[in-house]
Amino acid sequence: MPPKRPQSAPNGFTLLELLVAVAVLAIAMGALLAGFARYASQAAYLRERSIATWVAHNRLTEVELEAGWVPTGSRDGETEMAGATWKWRLEVQKTEDPELRRIDIAVLSPQAKDNGPEAPTSARLSGFQSRTGR
Repeated sequence: MPPKRPQSAPNGFTLLELLVAVAVLAIAMGALLAGFARYASQAAYLRERSIATWVAHNRLTEVELEAGWVPTGSRDGETEMAGATWKWRLEVQKTEDPELRRIDIAVLSPQAKDNGPEAPTSARLSGFQSRTGR
């Protein structure tokens, strides 16, 4: 009679090992999903800021191209860009130099519910207009 060989360990994983592996995988997947969500949120935020900055630059260029000296005061308006309606607020102020005016433009998010001075802005831009050469 040949000698008996010792029984070898069964092939495969135990239930405990599987549970630990699934728990580690779940934690890693949760971290990945959170990272992707942050990335998507930041991408949307940067897109909104970029378009709002373009709106502000366009509005400043329109003011600079107006014939004559831009009057002081505030103006509000809307413009269409990238499939959304953007609200803007323009304020023209006198400076210490009587030949120079300061122009401040604030562009509000298309999702902004309020158009008042406390409304959150997506972009701000300032520029100056000179009377010389006009």
